[in-house]
Amino acid sequence: MDRVEMAADSIYSLATNEKNIQLNTLQWKIQTSQELGKFSFQTEPRIALMDTWAYFLEVKNSLENPKLLKLFGTYKNVALDAVNTNIEGIQKVATNVLTKDEYHKIKSFVEDYANNFSLLSQEEFKHKSIRQSYLEFKNIPDSLAIQTVGTLSEVVADATNRFGYYSEASGKRINWKTKMLLREKGLDSLNLEAKMAEIDRQFNRLLEVAENSPETIEQAIKEFRENMGPLVSSLNYEIGSAMESFSSDVLLVDGMIRRERVALDSIIKRERLALTAKADSLVETGIESAFDSIGKTLRNLIIYFILLFVVVLGLPFYLGYFIGKRKSKS
Repeated sequence: MDRVEMAADSIYSLATNEKNIQLNTLQWKIQTSQELGKFSFQTEPRIALMDTWAYFLEVKNSLENPKLLKLFGTYKNVALDAVNTNIEGIQKVATNVLTKDEYHKIKSFVEDYANNFSLLSQEEFKHKSIRQSYLEFKNIPDSLAIQTVGTLSEVVADATNRFGYYSEASGKRINWKTKMLLREKGLDSLNLEAKMAEIDRQFNRLLEVAENSPETIEQAIKEFRENMGPLVSSLNYEIGSAMESFSSDVLLVDGMIRRERVALDSIIKRERLALTAKADSLVETGIESAFDSIGKTLRNLIIYFILLFVVVLGLPFYLGYFIGKRKSKS
């Protein structure tokens, strides 16, 4: 995300007089932030890896599409460099966590998916999750797709990463959306501080007129109202837009939490059933083993008892017989 942000900011600075390109760079940052928040923090790490990988491949294909040259114009190579660097980084992660054979299979699958399933809206960079296609590719039932959520410490660390990303990204998206709205209206050169300074200046002017020329106060109030109207309306619009964006981000976070909770409940339930079945199996096996062990022990005891009986009774009898025979010969 940092690379995308830097590339977008660079293009925005270079395209000084090209409003559409500047708006496209802001849209790219906003959409990429939302897509990565959606797909890169999934419960299944492998699906998250493939979705992020496929997403950047799809962005690359879009940027190389001649029909979309208008997105970044002559500055598209700046965006392509960032995207290619991200793809290389993702591939490096994949080689470290996958076996060589598995890496090549998944790489081929992800590239085919990216080539066959382009972004839902190429100018908005919206990605369709690879999850269902991958499960079909591997013949894995959806109910068995998630094996575990990890240990408690891993779950807590995972949640911390997610909320850390969302809290930082939400604030940035609000700023970008506000900036985009201002740029669309041609107000990007007037920030909030400048507008507040203008309001303060107009108010001071009204006070000065009231003190020095009371006879012209009525005209001054009329001018003050005319000057303040557009400024106040503009501020209301910007604040309202920012609040709408913030509400949208809060809803996204709420939806993410709800999905993760449902997935976690499902995993816990399945794990509980699996543990119960395993416990039943262990108890049954334990009982069978115990009875087998008891049977073997009893058989051994009987054999030892017979041997003891033979030794205790047979040995004295044999000794008496042997001694009597010797005495008889004598």
